[in-house]
Amino acid sequence: MNWRAAGCGVLGIAIFVGIGLLGMAVAFRSEEGCPSSRLLWADRTYLAEGTPAPSPAFAVEGPAADIGSTFMGLTTRRVLGPPGSSPSTAAADRPGSVALDCANGTFQTYTWDGVTHTPSQLPGSPVAAAASAPKTRA
Repeated sequence: MNWRAAGCGVLGIAIFVGIGLLGMAVAFRSEEGCPSSRLLWADRTYLAEGTPAPSPAFAVEGPAADIGSTFMGLTTRRVLGPPGSSPSTAAADRPGSVALDCANGTFQTYTWDGVTHTPSQLPGSPVAAAASAPKTRA
């Protein structure tokens, strides 16, 4: 057995694994703060209201309801709704106002912009391109 070749192989594997772990640590690191202008949550866009506050702020009194989560890079953040709201995958069942946990002890409130984005409405989608293509008669 060639010890020099075995040592180089072990060293190569260790460096490869080390770089991979470092890359994963950087990718999964949670960024603090919230988007300052808008929040994309599933097929809805919510616009920011005011500045982050120490607790979720809704027009209705009572404890905020945990209604789901959304991706912020490679991490997820809790989305809270007004008291009495419940989790739902259907856009029509989601509240018009939500609060996002900013991961730094504050919560940013967002209000729905009134448009539900379906795949046919997203710019650049094949469905949108086909719908906007000029119609010709043969």
